[in-house]
Amino acid sequence: MTSGGRKVSSCVVAAIGASLLLAAPLHAAAQPAPLFFQGKQVRFYTMGSPGGGYDTYMRALVPRLEKKLGAKMLPTNEPGAGGLIAVNRTINAPPDGLTILLIGGETLVTAQLYDAPGVNYDVRKLTWLARVSSEAKVALLGPRSPYADVLDMMKSDTPVTWAASSKIDGNADFTALMAYALGMKSKIIMGYKGTGGVNLATGALWPKNPRRSTVRATTCGSAVLARKRVEQFPAAPTLFETAQIGPAQAHLLDWRASIAGLGRLMMVTPGTPQDRLDLLRKTFADIIRDPEFVAEVKALGLSANHAGADEVRATIEQAMTALDQAGLAEVRHIALERYYQ
Repeated sequence: MTSGGRKVSSCVVAAIGASLLLAAPLHAAAQPAPLFFQGKQVRFYTMGSPGGGYDTYMRALVPRLEKKLGAKMLPTNEPGAGGLIAVNRTINAPPDGLTILLIGGETLVTAQLYDAPGVNYDVRKLTWLARVSSEAKVALLGPRSPYADVLDMMKSDTPVTWAASSKIDGNADFTALMAYALGMKSKIIMGYKGTGGVNLATGALWPKNPRRSTVRATTCGSAVLARKRVEQFPAAPTLFETAQIGPAQAHLLDWRASIAGLGRLMMVTPGTPQDRLDLLRKTFADIIRDPEFVAEVKALGLSANHAGADEVRATIEQAMTALDQAGLAEVRHIALERYYQ
């Protein structure tokens, strides 16, 4: 009996000890999200080049994220291939919430719609955290432009020259759709390097996100490519105030303007645990809505207007399904072929 009792007791102790050894790693894996980020390193990618708008937003977000999450942010610029390299790095990272990306939602959507090389994602299946900012497109006239306004350009017998970096740079295709909707003779010249190169284009007119004081100082707003005027160019009328636009053309402009309205988005690796997603989404909402953050980026010539993941997903879904196959084929022809020589 005594020896048998000792054996039973030993087995019980051994079993309890084994359960304690197993419990420790299981508890660590289920660590609450606020504690998970404490002391961790988070890779923060952006599609922008150093000194650009995306980079400026990233640098403004980093100290606030570090304070709220207790994590160390590792800012990384990855501008190659229009942001596609950064997207691929993010979606292929471990799904632990430690890789985030600031990307142009407009670029992601149009690249997929236009079957751009290198697109290996479905934008509707990406995991969104928040919209950081959204700004309407504005057609800007350079200081040496021979045109006074959009109506002047519509009357021109000579094609209006537009500057772009590529066919899917977020501006060129909108330029093409605008020219088509207005019946404006136009040609688009590619090869300009980013915002700076486009801004230096002489005698050209280009649509640009009105985000920097240097742009506003050297150009004047001609027309807003949407239905509402913008704060940065209060005197610039909308296209719909400027010209008579038919229903079919208006539909295309509204559709493209909604894509542009996606603005700059934050995403994380698909498969990230839900509690970490919830924490990251709340953190970004708190930061982007903070009056101090809004004032800081405004002083830099930028803006901050938060939208949550659900709103981002709904806008993307509408953009991806608004056109039937025939309509999409027509848009591709207009955007990618019609105005290039």
